[in-house]
Amino acid sequence: MKKSSQVIFGVLVSVMAVLFACAAGFAAPQDLKIGSNKVGSTWYVQAACIADAVKKAYPGMEIDAAPIAGGIGNLKLLGKGQMNIALTMGNNNLWAWNGQVLFDKPIRNIRTLVGGLDQFYVGIAVRRGSGIKSLEDIVKNKQKIRLMTVQRGTTGEASAAHVLEAVGMNYDDIKKWGGAVDHTDFEAITNAIKDGRCDVFIQALSKGHPTFTELAVLGKIDLITISKDSLKKLEKYGYTQSLLPKDSFKGQTADLILPGYRSTLTVTDKMDDETAYKITKAVVEGKDALVKGHKAFAEFEPSKGGNPENLGGVPLHPGAAKYYKEKGYIK
Repeated sequence: MKKSSQVIFGVLVSVMAVLFACAAGFAAPQDLKIGSNKVGSTWYVQAACIADAVKKAYPGMEIDAAPIAGGIGNLKLLGKGQMNIALTMGNNNLWAWNGQVLFDKPIRNIRTLVGGLDQFYVGIAVRRGSGIKSLEDIVKNKQKIRLMTVQRGTTGEASAAHVLEAVGMNYDDIKKWGGAVDHTDFEAITNAIKDGRCDVFIQALSKGHPTFTELAVLGKIDLITISKDSLKKLEKYGYTQSLLPKDSFKGQTADLILPGYRSTLTVTDKMDDETAYKITKAVVEGKDALVKGHKAFAEFEPSKGGNPENLGGVPLHPGAAKYYKEKGYIK
């Protein structure tokens, strides 16, 4: 009898352990931290807006913004399973999926929920008075220039390198032609342009970008674009041809078609279908509240949230796909 009781007790302990493990497994996806960027950044505010929209739609779901780790860092953390949801960029998604550019191997455990949340561009600024009209002319004339970008390993710097590649040059060419290339921070770049020590500045931007805004207001820069052929070459890296309307920055008197990309809400394949469905539904149907929280969401077209061109080649999560199919947004 004693031995029988021990056996029964052992079975109960095993059953309870399984139940607790299952409960933990189901609860974990509900405790979500949306990887964004540093506190005060556009992405941090956007992540907080998304979390609020989800909690409003589903009060029982625990979800908040987390001030980590930027577009590239978020994808690497997702790949390692150290994060389960994050804001990423469509072009970064493509790089991660293929293991190219800033990723040394493919990351294939990622899935997307919503794409096209906002609009970013690759801004190409030339110092006013430099005489530079196009990047293609620099290549043609092997012109001596002083180029500045942000630090290596970032989306902004990689984008600058891609733009140069598209028009037919690279950092080494610039140096060979007697010019200089410097990878630094925004403060140093701003001061260099003001002082006439920088001729070209290439960097990711959104409407209202503080550095570009300051330099434009001071009349220190002109924004230019690249040829249609060059823009087409950048599509292989996940950039889209995106319109920056005239007057987005002071002195910008014409519309510009620039290389562009958009933010994506990305998760891992470990997220359960129900959670993915709920988050997708809350974001897609919550645009009005999102825009009130941050004006960048004004660019978001909910019906296109599941369109492939907004996802960087990363598949939709099955839960998200279910929602878009129910709405008739995808087949």
